[in-house]
Amino acid sequence: MNKLENLKRLIRNLFFDLRYGKFLGGVKKTKFASRGAVDTANSDYLALSYIFKNRVFPQKHILVDVGCGKGRVLNFWLDNYPKHRLYGIELDPDVASQTAKRLKAYENVTIVEGDVINHLPNEPALFYLFNPFDCNVMNKFISVLLTQYYDLDSGWQLPFEIIYYNPKCLNEFTNDRFNMLEIELPARFHKCVLISQRSKDLGLVSPDH
Repeated sequence: MNKLENLKRLIRNLFFDLRYGKFLGGVKKTKFASRGAVDTANSDYLALSYIFKNRVFPQKHILVDVGCGKGRVLNFWLDNYPKHRLYGIELDPDVASQTAKRLKAYENVTIVEGDVINHLPNEPALFYLFNPFDCNVMNKFISVLLTQYYDLDSGWQLPFEIIYYNPKCLNEFTNDRFNMLEIELPARFHKCVLISQRSKDLGLVSPDH
């Protein structure tokens, strides 16, 4: 990416950040590396516009940013899915507190302080992950996901999808209960994959999924 493109990206991100309170750029080093967390970074708004282009989710689905950090994805969702319930799950209590304070005016936004392993919502959902943790935690996340959403006798009990941006631990999803489809993005962005439930194993998932 050349200097002009970098400048355009910075201006675009600044503009949209300020619509929701303040500029969110920069990387914050994590204090929780020993628990598998990675440094807090921000998805680029242009990347998000490509990732979510023409994507429509049922109104009953909550949108969950796993490792929401400073909340840029929540900003994007407020702009594009204003009627959905939006959740950000953030391990760092300082970051979670700052994000909750910044977005407190929006009644459809909930910030949960803690790890997703202990706070995974048990309802239809779209999960967004921007490489929030290492592969050890990813295995735990998948285990909890299967525990809450899957029944060995009847299959998947609730509908969900996962959008995994910069998927460092994609191999953890090789379980035959998942389907994976790459979301095509311009070359300057990270790889992105849509992970969904295997269609022949949907069990009691409602027909509107």
